Amino acid sequence: MENQEFEILLNKFIEGNISSEELNVLENSSEFSTYKKILESSSEFSTPYVDNDKSFNAFMEKTKFNEKEQKPVRKLNRYYLVSGVAASLIFLFGLFQIFNTNETYATDFGEQLAVLLPDSSEVVLNSDSFLEFNKKDWKKNRKLNLKGEAYFKVKKGSKFEVVTSEGSVAVLGTQFNVNQHKNFLEVHCFEGKVRVVRNKEKFILTQGDAVRQIGNAAFESWNFSEVSPTWKNFESSFKNTPLRFVVQSLIKTYGTTVISDNVDLDKRFSGSFPTNDLEIALKTITTSMNLTYDLEEGKKVTLRSKE
Repeated sequence: MENQEFEILLNKFIEGNISSEELNVLENSSEFSTYKKILESSSEFSTPYVDNDKSFNAFMEKTKFNEKEQKPVRKLNRYYLVSGVAASLIFLFGLFQIFNTNETYATDFGEQLAVLLPDSSEVVLNSDSFLEFNKKDWKKNRKLNLKGEAYFKVKKGSKFEVVTSEGSVAVLGTQFNVNQHKNFLEVHCFEGKVRVVRNKEKFILTQGDAVRQIGNAAFESWNFSEVSPTWKNFESSFKNTPLRFVVQSLIKTYGTTVISDNVDLDKRFSGSFPTNDLEIALKTITTSMNLTYDLEEGKKVTLRSKE
């Protein structure tokens, strides 16, 4: 999108007079995702309440012309005051674009995205996931922030670290998978060696090792034989995983809304479901867990216990 077009649409968005068609164009632009990050960051700061009408009238009183000088004064339109705020935000957005050196990637429900890093390391993002790293400082600091799930094939070199809100994974050159939810971290090592750090505990994994921690419970570890994550082949697999995290994976894959009715979400599930057929996925999960389900329009799912 051209800068001028983006600024016009952003101005309309800030002032609240943007049409649905224009909003759709704006939301699909790469520039708008960065603008939203500015808004999210700025939400951490509080701003004083301002009575716009009172402030405007007071301003007009102060700027009335002096009868002795008889100097004409052009009244300010409220539109220009609002536009000034919009212009300031656009200016800040421009500065952010200039000085921001972070590269970001994100996937929607049911999407996968392959990313080639500056050192030719590879990342594949699973659905509803987010990846960020500093491209300018990459040679000195191979560090990424991850939310969600991703598979990494890392070129040998300096320390490579994946940071999540639930813990970090550090390697020198290897292939591994990181799956992060709130209060959940699971790592599979497919090649080489990785170090997993969470809640001040450290684990060294080699090929075929997997480790998981849920909340502050003890770490769980096991071995596997797969050569790559099954979700890359449109199948999500689980080994003795609490049902609540299986449901979260279902939501991230299909964008569903899930309501559980008298269902024990702490029961463990082992098995897999396809990531390209919601009906089969639901049948697979509910059959093995002694559940029933209702699927309404709009992908609203209700899970119920048969007991």
